[in-house]
Amino acid sequence: MDHLLIWTAKAVADLESIVTYIADRNPPAATEIGQGIMDRIEVLISHPFAGSALDEAADGPYRKLIYRRWKIIYSVRHGRAIIMRIWPAALGPVDFDLPL
Repeated sequence: MDHLLIWTAKAVADLESIVTYIADRNPPAATEIGQGIMDRIEVLISHPFAGSALDEAADGPYRKLIYRRWKIIYSVRHGRAIIMRIWPAALGPVDFDLPL
C-alpha cells in the first residue's frame, strides 16, 4: 500500500527558499537541487520509515533523510509521512520555528 505525503507550510517555504537562493547564483543548479530533494522525499511514499531518527530529537517522533547538505525532517503518523522542514545541515540542529 502506498502512503501519502503531507507537506507543512514551513517545509514548502523551506524548499522555495532553498531553490530561490540557489537560483540567484545558478538557475540550472537550483532546478537540479529542487528536483533532487523532491526525488529523495518520494521514497517516503512507499517506505515512510526509510530515514533515521533525528539526532537532535532522538526521543521524539522526528526522522530525517539526507539529500546532499540538507536534512529532510519528517514524522510518520497514521502511515503518512509529514514533511516538517528541509534544513541546511550547515545551520546545525533543526529549528522548527526559525524561517530560512
